[in-house]
Amino acid sequence: MNRTTLCVREVAAYLGIHRDMVYLLVKRNKIPHLVILNTIIFTKESLDVWAGGSGCNGA
Repeated sequence: MNRTTLCVREVAAYLGIHRDMVYLLVKRNKIPHLVILNTIIFTKESLDVWAGGSGCNGA
């Protein structure tokens, strides 16, 4: 089975940015994410759309 959700650590590696930057983007609501039971999760599909658009231009 191919996983479509990622945790913060995996998103940092996937996007090539530091984990702290992922948390900052989440805090500023600049990156698509979900919070379920105090856990931040991301979908690969939403990250690909976000990164393909103007979303990756910084915080």
